[in-house]
Amino acid sequence: MAGSDIISALGAGSGFDTKAIVDALVAAERAPKQSQIDRGLRETEAQISAYGIVSSTLDSLRSAFGLLKDASDFAAFNVSNSSTDSFSVTASSSASPGTFSVEVVQLADKDAFASNGFSAADVSLNSGATITVQIEAPSGGGSVTSLEIDSPTPQAIIEAINEADLGITATLYDTGTDSDPYAIVLNGDTGSENSFTVSTNSASLDFSTRLSSAQDAQLEIDGLALFRSTNQIDDAITGLTINITETMTEATKLSVTRDTTAIEEAAQTLVDVYNDVDIIFTDLATFGGVTDDSGALSGDSTLRFIRNQIREMVTSSSSTASGDINYLSDIGIQVTRSGTLELDTEVLSDALSSSFSDVVTALSADTDDDSEIGEASRGIAGDASKAIADFLASDGTINEITTQAQNASSDYTLALAELEARMEGVYERYINQFSAMESLVDQMNSTRDFLKTTLENLPFTNRDS
Repeated sequence: MAGSDIISALGAGSGFDTKAIVDALVAAERAPKQSQIDRGLRETEAQISAYGIVSSTLDSLRSAFGLLKDASDFAAFNVSNSSTDSFSVTASSSASPGTFSVEVVQLADKDAFASNGFSAADVSLNSGATITVQIEAPSGGGSVTSLEIDSPTPQAIIEAINEADLGITATLYDTGTDSDPYAIVLNGDTGSENSFTVSTNSASLDFSTRLSSAQDAQLEIDGLALFRSTNQIDDAITGLTINITETMTEATKLSVTRDTTAIEEAAQTLVDVYNDVDIIFTDLATFGGVTDDSGALSGDSTLRFIRNQIREMVTSSSSTASGDINYLSDIGIQVTRSGTLELDTEVLSDALSSSFSDVVTALSADTDDDSEIGEASRGIAGDASKAIADFLASDGTINEITTQAQNASSDYTLALAELEARMEGVYERYINQFSAMESLVDQMNSTRDFLKTTLENLPFTNRDS
């Protein structure tokens, strides 16, 4: 009999709902094993989810420490200049606070010559005969360079000069005049040392029109005259780049001060992120919290270890302590009685004002973009960033425990599939057993009916007593 026929026939002879009995027997056998597997699966999946939260939370904390781990993070300046029409100033990380007197006396300029006019860019010059252009330029060592242009046209002249690489640029301009609107303009670099001369051997090409003359920029800083070949000067005051645009009639004051706004904001960010991390880790370690992951890592030794390490990051002495700056508390980042952080802005302001270089050293070890590979003293922020990076590394603690949980989850999933397959076998066995029972009951019922009919039909059964 086919399986479906057996199931439909169950109970036909005995009168019992044998299919329900089979289902109940299989369910009773499955329940304790499936409950154990389901519990393990829930726990491992909760652990995987929780450590995903731990990982992203630590990454946020690492970013917060990262705002204070490079010396360049502290190198912001405000520049005050009342003569912005004459010059502008930008400060780099190597600048220092100070006040300077600045006067722009002369702008740097270049030699520039214009040719006579031409009717077109490709018009033939000198009746097609070769033209020699002689240029004396600094890039040629002060000697005269002779350029011979066969089948000369304005465009051919331009190409020959540019390809000579003499530090001179030739450009064709359309002046818009009615006759001979095209002219060649030769431009050198700014500065007196970049002056040049040009001459030709043909009346059809003449560069006698001077547009500008090469000269150095001149400015006075604190009364000292300085000369440079360009109008962008980055070596007059350390860390400052001065772009001059217009001469002045009198000196003006240039003031450079530290901008500590970014540092103060970074310190507050570190405090806020650390406190957020503390809240999240507490929720993961405690049942009855406000999130679905509350208590997912209750009693977890790895989470407890990570929390202890993070607390040490904000309470331990700097590996590059300097002057009076040894701890985060020395710059106003203090641990409260409840274990959270708070920022005393007055302490921070005083530290930045009186011990700025010590603050930079204690936090960053005076390094920039320091590698997080290997052992080194990186300062409070640098060491913390490195420690968190180790936690988050592919061979780090979190990835290791997450991998173990994922493997366990896969094992539980496989065990669940194996249990289901095993229960299908149990179900078939019970079906076969009950089918045999029903067959036996059917036989007994048939025998009973036969005997009853036979007895009822015997001759004496109908006689009067």
